[in-house]
Amino acid sequence: MIPLALKMLIGNRASCIGIIFGIFLATLLISQQSAIFLGLLSRSYRFVTDIPAPDIWVMDPVTESEDKLRSMPLNYLDVVRSTPEVEWAVPLSSTTIPVITSAGGFDICLLYGIDDATLIGAPTQMLEGNIRDLRREGSVIVDVYSANSSLATTTPDGTKVPLKLGDTLEINGRSAVVVGICKITQGFYPQPIMFTSFTEFQAFIPGTANHTGFILAKSRPGSDIDRVTKNISQRPEMLALTRDQFENRIIEFFLKTGILINFGLSVALGIIIGFSISGQIFYVMTLENIMYYALIKAIGGTERVILKMILIQAAVVGLLGYSLGIGATMLWGAAIKNTTLAFLFPWQLLLFTGVIVLIICIFTATLSIQKVFRVDPKMLMGN
Repeated sequence: MIPLALKMLIGNRASCIGIIFGIFLATLLISQQSAIFLGLLSRSYRFVTDIPAPDIWVMDPVTESEDKLRSMPLNYLDVVRSTPEVEWAVPLSSTTIPVITSAGGFDICLLYGIDDATLIGAPTQMLEGNIRDLRREGSVIVDVYSANSSLATTTPDGTKVPLKLGDTLEINGRSAVVVGICKITQGFYPQPIMFTSFTEFQAFIPGTANHTGFILAKSRPGSDIDRVTKNISQRPEMLALTRDQFENRIIEFFLKTGILINFGLSVALGIIIGFSISGQIFYVMTLENIMYYALIKAIGGTERVILKMILIQAAVVGLLGYSLGIGATMLWGAAIKNTTLAFLFPWQLLLFTGVIVLIICIFTATLSIQKVFRVDPKMLMGN
């Protein structure tokens, strides 16, 4: 009966293609929109994942992310360093600040101030220059994406000349020299990202002396990190979190923006398309083949045989539509790789999309099965 089921499916090409297209479109919308959402979500805490050295982040209790940050007195650094089982601790500050290129271009950049001595917090992937040059006066390291786009110089003929080593910028009215080009994870907002020393950060941002946004700390090998964070957090003016805890705190802050609802609606639209288009066309195709099912029942075919035939048809179109949709999503993801567009496709998303497609296929098959089971073969044969 399997060859017969496939012949009935392929025999009506228009319906078969329509069902596959419906599942393909649903898969594409669900997987692509989910991948974009996950990509944006991962960018919300990218400054945590891009700094692998510390396993403890200390901040003001009201701080939820670098977008909602309240600075702390710098002398809290000594408190963290004196906490039992803390191996080291360094400051890290960040702020948004105007930047002007030598050609007069203007943008708002995200500036990080890292510890002068250890340079912990500096980008780990340098494309040009040396991290140690950050110890020079007025030096900054710029991310490669903004160096090639927003901070690039446009010639009269429209050609863009990327920012390069030795170029000067004006940050908050003060001259800065580019000593490095780095590659980092792009932030949620499309803005230039720069790094400088903690001392130069205070010079670029008057009024930040004796304050820091975060304190990065490392627990000693073999110590209980939860106990260390608890000891630090005993002071009401400080909150110590592990890397995972801080990432979750940022995600919670990020989801408050309502972005989950927007992408959730897109995923819901894909599900509706899958149910409506595929379900309706599959049901119509079943009605067109109802005489064949009646004949099978008349010659002794059981409901189990018919059920198997319909499930095979649903599985074939579902697998084809799902494969095409996932393939298109992965091709789109490969096309935007190394760009500023967000895309993250973990294996869990593959499973999530597959479960939804499976539900759609079961739904469409159920509609057809109920119709076929209710048909009286004697009445059909009499017609």
